[in-house]
This record gives sequence, structure tokens and C-alpha cells, in this order.
Amino acid sequence: MRLFYFFVFILLFLSSCNLASNNNSQTNSREEQEEISQNIFSDSMTEFTVNVIYETGAEPYTGNIGITANDTWDITKRSYEELFSTHTGRTITVPNSLTDMTEIPDQGKSTWSSEELLSLGESLSTALISNNKVTVNIILLEGKYNGSNSILGVHFTGSHFAFVFKDIVESVGGDGVTQRYVEQGTIVHEIGHLIGLVNNGVPMSTNHEDSTHPKHTSNDEGVMYWAVESSDNILTSISDIIVGNQLQLFGAQSLADGQAYHP
Repeated sequence: MRLFYFFVFILLFLSSCNLASNNNSQTNSREEQEEISQNIFSDSMTEFTVNVIYETGAEPYTGNIGITANDTWDITKRSYEELFSTHTGRTITVPNSLTDMTEIPDQGKSTWSSEELLSLGESLSTALISNNKVTVNIILLEGKYNGSNSILGVHFTGSHFAFVFKDIVESVGGDGVTQRYVEQGTIVHEIGHLIGLVNNGVPMSTNHEDSTHPKHTSNDEGVMYWAVESSDNILTSISDIIVGNQLQLFGAQSLADGQAYHP
């Protein structure tokens, strides 16, 4: 239970996980999300690639995690290798250096609205499907979402891109290892929403969705756990992960859902 408390504060954004503002658009977004999930999990896909885009000044962490031999981006890679482990023949491609990522100019913004993020995401992100390759887009930005000091990342239902807010990641504090885990945990979580985990396009093998926090698991041992109301215990609660050099972040239920889904 203690293991993943440092991650769950990233879910304070959960009201923003649904793009829709009325019943018709909610239905459309849900249908779009289901189609995205079906395409991603189809056995015809042979590659799952994470495309990383970052604003100048919001460079993601790279390099080894502390004194270990593990690369920072091994966290995202290992998590998704395990999630797609039953999708035979699928390779997971994750960049681990800035030279393999795409830099965009400083956008000069201190806060972002939903509309601004959606417009930026549509203009920057690559196509979800190309031949037998799936590409998901994660975009790191300076500034905040709607002025919030607690929202680390956001994904809008039915979109094939997600965002991480570097200023909020850095505000958590801690050493380089802590910062890497906070950022990677946010990335793994947001991509999890993008691909439809926890009853958001990917069917659940068992009912583990938190009824009061839709699209988030009730399992507090996985990165898709719904939330912690305060970030006060984040830095102390990551000690188990650091000591264990843990790379795979999904809980058992989310893993089971992803591994069982072959539309």
C-alpha cells in the first residue's frame, strides 16, 4: 500500500480526464476513446512507440537513476513491456536521450487552458496508427494546468496525446532520483489513460474501478490508483521504490486488463 502513495497525487487532475462538456460530446469522446484502445491493443500492431515532445525549459530527465545501471526511461519501457507482454511479437520503443525526442520553442505561458492544450496537442502529435505501428505522444510543458499547483499531468478522453507539467514535477522537490520517479510515474499514468486503462476503453478483467473516481483503480499498489488528497507524504513514501529499484509500476489488476485485451 505504501509503495505507490507518491504516485497517486498525480490523479488530483481527474476532473480534467474527461474532455466532454455535455452528454453528446461525452458519448462521442467515449466512442473515440474506445476506438483508440481497440486500435492500440489489436494483435495486428507490432510496435508500441512513445513519442516525447518537450518545450524548451521543460526537458525531461534522462540518464541513469542514481547510482544504478537503470536508465530513467526504463521505467516507462519496462511498465509497458509488461502490460503488452501477451501481445506476441510487439516491441516497445521508448527514447532515452534528448536527441531522440522533439524540442519545441518556449511557449511563454504560465498557465494552460484545456482548449490551448488540445490545440497544441493536435498540432504537434504524430498519428496514432501508421501501418502496424502505434505511436502515443507525451508532451512536457512549462507552466500549470488551469493555474493549479497540484496537477502534474492531464489526458483528455478520446485524444492520442497527454501532457506533463514540468514546473509541478519540480515543485515536489527531493533529489534527482525522487524527481525522476515522480516524472516517470506521471508519464506512465498519463499514457495509461491515453490507451484506455481502468474501464476507459479497455475492459476490466475484474471490477477495480473506484466508483467515486472513474477511470482510476481502487488498487493502491498500482500507478493508476485514484488519488491521495495531500502530497505531504510523497517524499517519505518513495523510499521503498528507490531501495528496490522498481521499474514496473502497474498494479496487478491493470496488468491483467492489458494482458487480457485482444480486440
